[in-house]
Amino acid sequence: MELYQLIIAYDGTDYSGFQRQKGFTTIQGELEKALRKIGWQGKSILAAGRTDAGVHATGQVVTFNHEWQHSLPEMQAALNHFLPESISVRNVRMRKPNFHPRYDAVSREYTYGVLIADSRDPQKERFMWRLDRDIDWEAVYRSAKSFSGEHDFMFFGRPMSPDGSTIRKVYNSQWVEQNPGEYYYHISADAFLYHMVRRIVFVMMAVGDGRVSREVVKQIIAGEGGKIPPGIAPARGLTLTKVLYNDNKED
Repeated sequence: MELYQLIIAYDGTDYSGFQRQKGFTTIQGELEKALRKIGWQGKSILAAGRTDAGVHATGQVVTFNHEWQHSLPEMQAALNHFLPESISVRNVRMRKPNFHPRYDAVSREYTYGVLIADSRDPQKERFMWRLDRDIDWEAVYRSAKSFSGEHDFMFFGRPMSPDGSTIRKVYNSQWVEQNPGEYYYHISADAFLYHMVRRIVFVMMAVGDGRVSREVVKQIIAGEGGKIPPGIAPARGLTLTKVLYNDNKED
């Protein structure tokens, strides 16, 4: 019995999140169904993170124990044959028995897409949050820099456990205009709170349209008080892109 790791990509639009839920279609549920068709008899796969309903991934990491008598490319091909078109296995490798995709991760990276367009774009809006009017992107760019470093993000998300810490270390926080009117936020951190990225994006959009000042955001991050509007950005713009481990391989 060996431990295998998959890097998977998925369009989360039509799924009720990653985690298996009775009566709902989930990424984990579809993966485990495909695994059973190639002889897997385990109870549950492990994942680097549990994305919410509607959230996508290009670099989700999952592991499972299995007795496989063929090559790794053959496993990849077999799983992709049984998976729906909205889920793809991008890479297969073996791991040491004590490896854990969540607890051994040293950083994770997400991107969030924002589209500026006055009319609907059905294809792009599947993966981006459309705003029908432009905003002050210079203020947004500057605001993004405030999130870098180690801070208490208690106003931007909640821990997975009631007594968990809300302190996180953000390694990178920046926006890039990839094409005219198409903006992508890149953020990497040691770990993330629940809804943290979507909350941060929502607040930065409020900075961009003038509802809150960049100075107030900086004060809140520094623990000096202030008030920011409630709300989170839609799930559809968010993608888990990368998970890094101590072996310095991009998984």
